[in-house]
Amino acid sequence: MRIGDATLLTGDCIEVMVSMAEKSIQTCITSPPYFGLRDYNNDGQIGLEHTPDEYVAKLVKVFSEVR
Repeated sequence: MRIGDATLLTGDCIEVMVSMAEKSIQTCITSPPYFGLRDYNNDGQIGLEHTPDEYVAKLVKVFSEVR
């Protein structure tokens, strides 16, 4: 979706990021959900992993891709 000069991308964050060209983004703003706090009824959503270690591992994957 275009909003003025900006493009808003939606979807699974890792899937969306791997589809983007390297070094094509200047800024990343995120607010990952807390572990076990909310259920947004989306398969594979971050925050509903079985253990805190699985949650942290998922966040590491996300931020590795951001990097």
